[in-house]
Amino acid sequence: MENYRPLKILHGYSFGEAGTDIGEKKRIIEKRIDDLREKGYGGIVTNVDMDQNYLHDAESWELFRHAVQYAVNQRGMKIWIYDEKGYPSGSAGGLTLRENPEYECKGLVLVKKNAAAGEKIMIEKPRGHLAVQAVYFIDCTGKQSDLSADTDADGTLRYTAEADGDVYYFVTKPLYEGTHAQHNTCASRRYISLTDAKAVGAFLENTYRAYTDQLEALRLPEGSIQAFFTDEPSLQACYLNKGLDPAQVDDPFDPELPLYPVVAWENGLARRYWEKYGEDLLPCLHFLFEGDSRRAKVTRYQFYTLISDLYEDAFYRQISEFCAEHGIAFSGHLLLEENLLHHAIFEGNFFNLTRHMHIPGIDMLFTKPESVLRFAETPKLLSSVAAWYGREHVMSEISGHTENALRIPFDINDMICAQLIQFVLGVDIFNSYFDDGSLTQEENRLLCDTVARACKEFAGKTSMADVILYYPIESAQASVKGSDQQLYERPFDADAVACEESWRSSIDLLLRNHYMFDCADETVLAGADIIQEECCVRNPASGIRYHALVVPKLAAVTLSALELFQKCADCGIPVIVNDLSPAVTVLGTDAPEAGSNAVIRLLSSENVTNARSGEDALKSLQYILPPNIELIGDEGQVIALSKRDPDSGKISYIAVNTSNVSREITLVLDYPGPFGTKPPAGIPCMDVKNGMWTELPAALLPEDRICVQAKIPALGAYIFRF
Repeated sequence: MENYRPLKILHGYSFGEAGTDIGEKKRIIEKRIDDLREKGYGGIVTNVDMDQNYLHDAESWELFRHAVQYAVNQRGMKIWIYDEKGYPSGSAGGLTLRENPEYECKGLVLVKKNAAAGEKIMIEKPRGHLAVQAVYFIDCTGKQSDLSADTDADGTLRYTAEADGDVYYFVTKPLYEGTHAQHNTCASRRYISLTDAKAVGAFLENTYRAYTDQLEALRLPEGSIQAFFTDEPSLQACYLNKGLDPAQVDDPFDPELPLYPVVAWENGLARRYWEKYGEDLLPCLHFLFEGDSRRAKVTRYQFYTLISDLYEDAFYRQISEFCAEHGIAFSGHLLLEENLLHHAIFEGNFFNLTRHMHIPGIDMLFTKPESVLRFAETPKLLSSVAAWYGREHVMSEISGHTENALRIPFDINDMICAQLIQFVLGVDIFNSYFDDGSLTQEENRLLCDTVARACKEFAGKTSMADVILYYPIESAQASVKGSDQQLYERPFDADAVACEESWRSSIDLLLRNHYMFDCADETVLAGADIIQEECCVRNPASGIRYHALVVPKLAAVTLSALELFQKCADCGIPVIVNDLSPAVTVLGTDAPEAGSNAVIRLLSSENVTNARSGEDALKSLQYILPPNIELIGDEGQVIALSKRDPDSGKISYIAVNTSNVSREITLVLDYPGPFGTKPPAGIPCMDVKNGMWTELPAALLPEDRICVQAKIPALGAYIFRF
């Protein structure tokens, strides 16, 4: 089980009275690594010392090299490299901007003033802001007038309104004050632009290359350095965490800086928008902040798609290629993965971004099982990326951060159940922020052994997913508007909220009703094999065949996505949509009637069901395609994962009881053995916590079906082999 053990995130060591004695410091490092190994951990996520002249201190590098060599050569542990001085990743502890201040992350803000006819308006460029991008007036009839000529070289607008209307003044600024870069638990530090390839390239040189240069001299066994870990990079285009002020302030901030409504921005963005869409962005900037017309939604969708594309190429693709060249995987996790609407604000399309990670990753800030289940879309989404792009592993940064902050108690049983829930959702590498010192030796071993046991049982086996859930990122991109509100206070349109809730509830319903499924975006569907002869969608990376497509409620959808849904239906694949209407905003066409006609055609197709709710969608799916293994008696509190051995055809099935009471369950399935062979009298069953195998009696049902009954303890888990 050694290859499957959790890793401990270890940013530093308590050198105590070691003083300047480097030999004593090395002994302290060895003792700490020995302690973790004895507790059952299989590796460490580590970094050069963050306090001593970060990335430029010779002694810190010597101690880092010693820790890596000792962990690998003496204790047989795996190494992950943490890529930042705290988080969010990108600044290299401030080095990147110190050398290149022009690489700082930028946003576009709106200063808007209502004007009456004849009123004199003056808007000065706000303090701390950069370049005016556009200034115009829109009267009450919708007529737009450019006010560039009324704006002087200093950015001051002086204008007498010719009619009633609104003045729109757009100016860029560094994204620091009020953002995650200022308000986090690590340090207030200015941040680089992740949509600027040169800025990210400088970060790479400061960190990734510094580490690879140090590691190459060690001549470690191949594969010892498993991955680089990037932590919470984002576009920063939102105000959040007001009142969360870290003790460490690396870069002074202006507490009087006005915080206007903001969206992400990049130098030359208007030009790139024109190159991509053949449209002028500047006269449409107000649509990034307001408006529910079709044109407004199209502008936002195109804007956020472009931002996502720039972010993908500058950050994810560039780092991925560097890591691949050095034989080290690229991993880590993004910021605020838990809410679909936040994806557009902070990142973009998760599929397009994280497909460049060799080990896609998440963080899970919760330990109480009910909370982990509430945010099941996070691991499910990233494990789906792994499934479609042929990635073997998915990582989770695990902690009890939220419970600790809220002083909610949890114990070792909660901790283990939380990780097994994530395992069911596709995670198989666990990097731990839990305080191992707060657990006993036995509890640490139990956590590590249990996780490793589950991972080993399923390693190398093939997913049995047969349902696709559509990832409606276009709905978020068309709906999200720039805001001056804190993230959790900003308003979202009712259609956008309904889409997010439908997306979340669809995952919950599929999970609690024991479906094996993967999410997919439009790009993934377009690249899949839609096979009429087999009535399935084939995953070209894995060969998995899906036999149903579920689409949550949409606030917007592209015409090309509708055409893919139609192709699935035409090929005999059941398509279940949720309250889809011809009135939905259809993107990617200049003719609105083409979109509504495509929806009407889809809804009139033989293999399409338009459910009125998530529950109705589930009932339709259960009628058309029941789960491949039926689990009865759990009241929605047991979740499960099944995989098939590609050689023997045998199935491994894990059932995790997420509730605080034991559950008596019955499993019913078609006998998976070779045709003509007699079903076994007993089914092997293992308690994942203690590793003990027993044999449970199996009953033979009509039509070569078998059933087995088991009582799973509270927060426990059993593995069955069929």
